Amino acid sequence: MLWFKRRTPIGDAAWNRAVRAHPVLSGLTAEEQVRLREIAGEFAHSMQFRWAGGLEPRDEVTASVSLLACLPILEIGLKWYRRWRTVLIVPRHYETSSVEIDEAGVVHESVAEAAGEFAELGTVVLSLRDIRSSGTGSGYNVIVHEAAHVLDAADGALNGVPPLQKGMDATRWTEVFSSAYQDLQQKIAGPTRASARERRRSVFDPQAAEAPEEFFAVASELFFERPRHLRAEYPEVYHELAAFYRQDRLPAQRS
Repeated sequence: MLWFKRRTPIGDAAWNRAVRAHPVLSGLTAEEQVRLREIAGEFAHSMQFRWAGGLEPRDEVTASVSLLACLPILEIGLKWYRRWRTVLIVPRHYETSSVEIDEAGVVHESVAEAAGEFAELGTVVLSLRDIRSSGTGSGYNVIVHEAAHVLDAADGALNGVPPLQKGMDATRWTEVFSSAYQDLQQKIAGPTRASARERRRSVFDPQAAEAPEEFFAVASELFFERPRHLRAEYPEVYHELAAFYRQDRLPAQRS
């Protein structure tokens, strides 16, 4: 059975439980928390929440998704989510299949487990188990990850380069992210012992080395979850994200 959640404001009890469940929010000022609640309420009201796999609607889960999804857009506004219309919540990881054709024309089919995805027609799929694991400061945040894909695709292309804020330099963004992405690929895939040691030191999940759009999404997770670690490993990436998300008080100063 597929349940539909009516568009309702987030109540005090559900909001407070969600905030306690996600310590990454503890560094927000009182004023930031008020604004986050306002924009999260608008998000919850505008979004169609669907529940699959035997799940029934739960207000605290709606609150968790809404507040963590709105953390990245706290300073840039809900308009960035114009392409996002539906949240589909499933119980746990699920299988996804993909087909790719390489340069030689060979077709490659693969099946992998996913915790979430930005699907067609403005739907974001999220695993309930992974929602509960997000926002703890561990570096993992499936909601921010998928929200970053929505932002990335705001110009119609999912390529790790979202429409940049006024005054940002697209050439610099590309240079900074390309350099860091290539460096991470060396850390993760490099054959030498030195590379193996670097791989253990990287705060990035290996998924970030799969494609530029995944690097941007994982970097966004780290920007809000483990900002000091991101700034230490790739300071220029950190500062580009700070400019893009327009965080007046940098996340690394909150945690």
